[in-house]
Amino acid sequence: MPNTAKITDCRAISHAFLALHQKDGFEILEPSSLLHPSVHTAFVMSAGLVQIENELAQIIEQTGGKFAFTQPCFRYFDMDLVGKDSIHSSLFHMPAAFYIGSSQRANILPRLWHFLTKTLQLRIDKLWITYLDDPILGVDQQTLDCWKNIGIDTDRLIGLERQHNFWQQRELGQIASDGKKCGPHSEVFYERTEVNCVQCEASSAFIGSCACGRFVEISNSLFIENYIDEQGQLIRADTVFSECVIGAERLAMIQQNVATVHGIAKYSHWRAILQNYFSHQNSPQYYHAMHIIMDHLNAFMHLVADGAPKPGRGGQARIMRKLARGAITQALLWDIDINKLLSLLLSKYNHTHAEYKPEQSLQRLYDELSRFECTLKRAKKQMQKMLQHSVLTEEIKQELQQKWGLPPLLSEKFYATLSTET
Repeated sequence: MPNTAKITDCRAISHAFLALHQKDGFEILEPSSLLHPSVHTAFVMSAGLVQIENELAQIIEQTGGKFAFTQPCFRYFDMDLVGKDSIHSSLFHMPAAFYIGSSQRANILPRLWHFLTKTLQLRIDKLWITYLDDPILGVDQQTLDCWKNIGIDTDRLIGLERQHNFWQQRELGQIASDGKKCGPHSEVFYERTEVNCVQCEASSAFIGSCACGRFVEISNSLFIENYIDEQGQLIRADTVFSECVIGAERLAMIQQNVATVHGIAKYSHWRAILQNYFSHQNSPQYYHAMHIIMDHLNAFMHLVADGAPKPGRGGQARIMRKLARGAITQALLWDIDINKLLSLLLSKYNHTHAEYKPEQSLQRLYDELSRFECTLKRAKKQMQKMLQHSVLTEEIKQELQQKWGLPPLLSEKFYATLSTET
């Protein structure tokens, strides 16, 4: 009897995606390090070709142009969204499959649909699909026809304009190196009907634009067929390719039927520890704090394992500082013993990275905590001087942050303390 057990774990989802592509002739590659020379001041942000283009010629020769891997991605620009919605995390995993030399939808979309509906057993009536339908660029008819041929109800196919369903490369690369690569893409969304949103319940037109979390993007298939010249004209690329990615954590959230990506099983040990600290709190805001602490420490430790620099000024070091201080700030807001909390969390970190060193991460966090405490002490004294004959305004909070390194949330907390003492 075949095994019909539901696949719910992030790693299992990733493995199933890669196994299906391997069966269809895709070579499975190792992911890139999050510290890659192609990303100078930040970290690897996508499962795209940017981080492998330096070795692309050899990879094509090795694989015939068909390859897949699961890439960890860190998007520093998503850090401020963590905790504000149910789906954003700064570090996540994207299983991806590339086919260099082909942009035929029939080589990508049927396999993806099989994976989502057969392998993962997602309900078809929960899935919505977008495609390019732009007043200037026109309709991506190939994608639309392919989805129809698969058997998708036309009511579940949503045409969106270029800002939603047309990708354009920011910098030049080896493929179509005489211009910036571009092409239409098609996204698959899962509808969580348990999320109440008046707009989204009334119309599926809000897919891809509403942040309520009712519609969760779980997959994106990209078809690169052109490049854009300096005049903005689309020109057919000599080398076309296709890319299909899925979001492992988002799919795990759906499969495990939890409310947020930080509610999935891989965070269970950390969540138990944090819930014990927050058990006396009645405010729902503590969920926001928990998610930031879990997210930022998880990313910090992954990046340390990949060789990230110590927290400091500029570039990658600045990002590491922002991660560390973001988690520490949330603990300070809730009067948590941060030294004890860090020790408990890192001792429960269940990760199998080959170079994972919890002691190194913990020491760097302690060192940054010490520096941050000195910053906060100086900033608090400055605040006292500035507020002798004034109240805490947005301008003062900005000045305290920019000149003295005091996060606005902590300036509000310190101000409340000073007001009470006065």
